[in-house]
Amino acid sequence: MAGSPQPILLIGDARLATPASPIVFPDAVLAARLADLHATLDDFRARRGFGRAIAAPQTGWMSRGIAMNLGAGPVSLINPEIVWRSSEEFEVWDDCLSSPDRIVRVRRARSIDVRYFDECGRERRWRRLPEDLSELLQHGIDHLDGILMTERAAGPDAVRPIEEHAALVGAARPRHRLRLEAIERAAGVIDPVFLNTPQFETDTLNRALGRHVLVKLETVNPVRNFKGRGAEFFLAERAPERCVTASAGNWGQALAYAGARRGVPVKVFASVNANPLKLQRMRDLGADVRLAGEDFDAAKMAAKAEAGDDFVEDGRQPEIAEGAGTNARELLRDRPALDAVFIPLGNGSLLTGMARWLNAASPSTRVIAVCAVGADAMKSSFEQGRIVEQPSIDTIAHRIGVRVPVPEALADMRGLVDEIVTVKDSEMLRAMQLAYEHLRLLIEPSAAAGLAAIAQRRAELAGAHVATLFCGANLTDEQVREWIVP
Repeated sequence: MAGSPQPILLIGDARLATPASPIVFPDAVLAARLADLHATLDDFRARRGFGRAIAAPQTGWMSRGIAMNLGAGPVSLINPEIVWRSSEEFEVWDDCLSSPDRIVRVRRARSIDVRYFDECGRERRWRRLPEDLSELLQHGIDHLDGILMTERAAGPDAVRPIEEHAALVGAARPRHRLRLEAIERAAGVIDPVFLNTPQFETDTLNRALGRHVLVKLETVNPVRNFKGRGAEFFLAERAPERCVTASAGNWGQALAYAGARRGVPVKVFASVNANPLKLQRMRDLGADVRLAGEDFDAAKMAAKAEAGDDFVEDGRQPEIAEGAGTNARELLRDRPALDAVFIPLGNGSLLTGMARWLNAASPSTRVIAVCAVGADAMKSSFEQGRIVEQPSIDTIAHRIGVRVPVPEALADMRGLVDEIVTVKDSEMLRAMQLAYEHLRLLIEPSAAAGLAAIAQRRAELAGAHVATLFCGANLTDEQVREWIVP
């Protein structure tokens, strides 16, 4: 429903000092009111260049609703309330649509949890907000309580003219390396053969796992994995003359396919122990394949030695993750109220790209990364806040078998990932068998990691709406017989 921009009340209007009333479901005019609120926010931002959220009372609608747009589309919060706040506070320069001529230094809780309802009346929870979003929601909820930012002014000279917005407000807000507008643009650049892949639920799998499981199938394309999205967008944005990379198989296939399509020569370094099917597939797709080292990270070192700064590293260049992020954009098309998304974690491009979009478009959806027990360097590094290298890996899931984390990917994960869990090889094998039993799909161990984690947390997620991706299906005949279909 298209809305109409409404006049914004300015400081001095008595209605802004009046607490708003709760919204009661069902509400026959709620959809129209929210559409107007979002239209008002969009109009203000187009005219003034700032504004991430607007509270209903700022337009004279005296109800507890907030319209928000973090760059990935409209989000509505009905009857939001802060249910936890950190004891630690910080000072920040704040702006307000109802006070467009000034900015104010305020003191806020550094992090909060918010409980709210979406426009369909479903209860949602947004946990442990980072500073910039914590400040935003505290500001919005203040409006619902009739409190203006000028009442929060902290210290001397706390009110400054709007002309200082860029220097004091804009410069202080974090700018993520992965761009939402790039993810949006990628959807129009990537070869359509990789886009809009099937995503569905099945009653039998739902019953087997005791919850609603949305599966996105990233295996029905020329390289039988999700990485074609990132390879396509990287080449479209960078237009390199050649590419030198390292791969356990799937990334190399994707880059070889995209390179052949765009006339870019691709050289791939792989471990001597890499999946022979994947090695041959890379060659068949036109890549110059070189074998080096006992594992993926050793092959990566050989590739870096040859390419130097031109080395193309899955997880390092932002365009690769932004291309992968189109998965999340599609995922929310059919299921906008997901409780959690379980994403396999290897070098991090799939996780960070999807998490970037999910956090902006569906902030209450928990992003849960999944590593193999025998290859948990990314998990250890994330939790300890430093690079933790492992001397070796021990897992059948070679695609997520990272021994040396990519620093850029770890930095991208901060503030986007709620949790990292690990699964055993036996759990991934069982998940592969579940995929075959209930969906007649053959997927590789790494691709089954998300489903394995969902099964592992059966009791905790009872009744929840969750999603995962089957993101690779490059198996040898021997592996199929050994692991799935004797």
